[in-house]
Amino acid sequence: MANDNSNETPASVTIGRRLSPRIFTRPEHVADVLKSFGPQRQSTLREIVEELDRMAIGYRIALKKRAPKFEEVDPILERFENSLLKIKEQWLDELRPLHPAIIARRIKMIPRSQRKQQADAAMATINLDLVATTLLRTVRKLRAPKEYAATHYQPGGKSFERAFLWEPFLRLMKEHNVKPGQHGSFSAAIKSMHLALGIDPPTGALKKMLHDLKHGKGSKGAKGYSTVKKTPKA
Repeated sequence: MANDNSNETPASVTIGRRLSPRIFTRPEHVADVLKSFGPQRQSTLREIVEELDRMAIGYRIALKKRAPKFEEVDPILERFENSLLKIKEQWLDELRPLHPAIIARRIKMIPRSQRKQQADAAMATINLDLVATTLLRTVRKLRAPKEYAATHYQPGGKSFERAFLWEPFLRLMKEHNVKPGQHGSFSAAIKSMHLALGIDPPTGALKKMLHDLKHGKGSKGAKGYSTVKKTPKA
């Protein structure tokens, strides 16, 4: 039986059974990801693998909840905005003579014992002028690309990969006292993670994150973390 206290190379750890098979389509690449942590105890490597699995699950969940692209939504919002304008116009014009009847009917829908407490709230629900005006302001804000992006969870305009894979990976390295580049290329480790998940290779956003780290901006949870500088050979 192997001594759990000894340092093991990543390739010697059985990792497949600790990964979600539907998420890690090519788990053989995880061994290359683990190399960036250097020699570790077998128990520690198992913990790292389990944390990588949790990161990947979080990433997949975030992708499923991802909002539609602005280009897909804007035409829908435009049609809704036009509908709201028509409703507002109709409420203030054609339906104005019927306001008293509509209000009376709405009040009668409230139990007699609760009318005093609920009358104002009930009136607000049928004031189409107020409702349409509020919705119009909201829709017009959402029709601005930057406002639309800010409404959905993509912190600081970061990619989902940076928010749910790369930065958590940095925090994991920090937890184990490993600096990016200390045991091989950080970019190569992230590329291997992408390969293991069967997703597209890292984009320029990874270079931007590394640039931020190099210049002391840091990522959330890894502030002040700089990549290891290679000492030039003589």
